[in-house]
Amino acid sequence: MITRLEISNYRSCLKCSFDLQPNLSVLIGPNSSGKTNIMNAVLLLRKLKEQRGYVREEEEVTGKSKLKVFFNVGGKKAILTAAIGSYTDESNTDVVVVSRQSWYMKDFTGDAKRVNIPLFLVENLAQPRRQSRELILYDGRFMWQDERYLAAPQISKMVWKVLTTISRFISGMRYYSASQFTNPGRCPVSFEIETEGTRSRGLRLRGHRKFLYDLFTAFKKNTAGYQQFFDIIGPNGIGLIEKIDFKSLVTSSVEYSVRSGGRFRKRAREKMIVIPQFTVGRDELSPNQLSEGTFKTITLLFYLVTEASSLLLIEEPEVCVHHGLLASIVELIKTYSRDKQIILSTHSDFVLDKVSTSNVYKVSSTSREGTKVTHIPKSMSRRELAALKEYLETEGNLGEYWKHGGLEA
Repeated sequence: MITRLEISNYRSCLKCSFDLQPNLSVLIGPNSSGKTNIMNAVLLLRKLKEQRGYVREEEEVTGKSKLKVFFNVGGKKAILTAAIGSYTDESNTDVVVVSRQSWYMKDFTGDAKRVNIPLFLVENLAQPRRQSRELILYDGRFMWQDERYLAAPQISKMVWKVLTTISRFISGMRYYSASQFTNPGRCPVSFEIETEGTRSRGLRLRGHRKFLYDLFTAFKKNTAGYQQFFDIIGPNGIGLIEKIDFKSLVTSSVEYSVRSGGRFRKRAREKMIVIPQFTVGRDELSPNQLSEGTFKTITLLFYLVTEASSLLLIEEPEVCVHHGLLASIVELIKTYSRDKQIILSTHSDFVLDKVSTSNVYKVSSTSREGTKVTHIPKSMSRRELAALKEYLETEGNLGEYWKHGGLEA
């Protein structure tokens, strides 16, 4: 898990640092305070993994930032420090151009000397053919030992084990923005998959189509996760949906490819058109006919329950959702935060009513200092904490206390 973040010169985070809770951390604050920027800074870890060692011209760099991430691996500390050169594309997405990464792993090695291994290289450990070979540093770059006969400093197996664990954790990070899955009108009434024997794969599926494909796959396999998900949203749970079903239509086509010498290859391709149906009351609806709140709740809870994620970044779960349903969502988020780390941002005092004070962080921003994050319990004096405790016990809840400015002092 991530225990601490230090973000420098990234968007509004000029010098922002704070400790995270092992289960649930809730970020509150006004618009433009930097909550989304903090989420995007965490996502830079995924970008560093995807860099794949390819270095573009540094002239493309428009922003230089620094990220320091503290990981807890088996009760011990590993710290990644990354200097990142990036730019923002037309969709406001960060593109990492160049990075320099190092690890402080004294808890594991007993040595304060930093280990300079980039995340994209750690990804290679997932390849079985690499796992039995020693990685060495030679002539300024990393390579596998059998590529050179010269001796070079070797990376210990313990370090590799720790880095592999962290790499898997980063791969399991997921981000759900406030606007994601809020418009079911963008959802298709059907989608195609390609079948070959007992295997199937989605054809260029993204966004809403990918959700439908993931739901269909879990439905067909009847996984324990899917059963748990349906028990939550179905008639025995919060009652959003009476039934989920999928109809299918198989089609086929033949493709020919010409090879050298005039030979050709004939290949039959079989495709399946999948039609999802959701039963609400007495009505059978296509996904694009569901309400915004129902659709967003279904998608969020599906991935929360069924996906083996390590860290969830959830932005404003209250968008498009009424209070009765929102209460159920927050309780489920709290439940699943026992198994995965969750960082949640909100503008809702209602959400704040449902969480503990120890989970809450106030995010603020000034033109001079940029984004600052304050853990609510640590920001208060004993007198202020006593006043808050008395208020919660006798008068109201945390959401009301925030609404009336009690957390702004």
